[in-house]
Amino acid sequence: MFSEIVRHRYSLLRVIGLLILMTLTACVGTHSKPLPLDQSEQKKLRVIGLPQFTVSQRIDIRRDNPIYAIIGVSAKVVQQVIRESKRIKYQDANPALLQLSISKMRQGIKYRLRRLGYRVVDLDMSYWEAQKAYRKKDPRAKDIDALIRVDIKRFGYASGSPFKPYRPGMVLAADLYATQDRKLLSSNIYNVGYDREDLSLYLLEVGYISHIHVEDKRYLYKNFESLMEHARDSSKGLKFVAGVAAESVAGDLKKSPQRYLMARK
Repeated sequence: MFSEIVRHRYSLLRVIGLLILMTLTACVGTHSKPLPLDQSEQKKLRVIGLPQFTVSQRIDIRRDNPIYAIIGVSAKVVQQVIRESKRIKYQDANPALLQLSISKMRQGIKYRLRRLGYRVVDLDMSYWEAQKAYRKKDPRAKDIDALIRVDIKRFGYASGSPFKPYRPGMVLAADLYATQDRKLLSSNIYNVGYDREDLSLYLLEVGYISHIHVEDKRYLYKNFESLMEHARDSSKGLKFVAGVAAESVAGDLKKSPQRYLMARK
């Protein structure tokens, strides 16, 4: 009887584990490959809405150590506690940095899109609230042809091991959806600045990453102590990364140049 109960519980745990794995796999599948903006769809776009970004309320400060993965769960908990302590210390040194960086990124996206010929509507609401506003004919969402949904998955300083420097970076997903039918018009995931070897697709719940190499030795710090000694100066590295991210997102929506046929005399 006892052995049957054990087998039953073991089977139940296996099922739960498979369900968790399927859920994570489904999350990864939502971004399986880049989707460039099709020229035929592009011609229909005149007004683009920019809702609020999805972003953590804290700048990420992390240094991974492969030894913790070998030791086990308890060591990973310790690593998480240390990581949280570093985030708090860095944020205390730069309390307004996250908001300044996100504002810089939004301004950069709006500026570049307007230069590309789009009219941009700045929306003080989430992506889903903006879709709802469009459906209810809210004046704030009037005439918007598409919405950019920006999900910032990681933003801060990171090091892949004790032998690598902390470097600034951002990982974000940017999806452009038509408002009329919610059709996905374009999609990409960007790594701006981080060492590509230090990123896990599994942990980020994505299927791919487009890497954008950004490196300035002024913003590489050999350890956390060095990063904190230059906490104010290091903020410039994150602001620069935010600017590059804005250029990357808006640049993917660049309008294709018109082609003219040369007539022979």
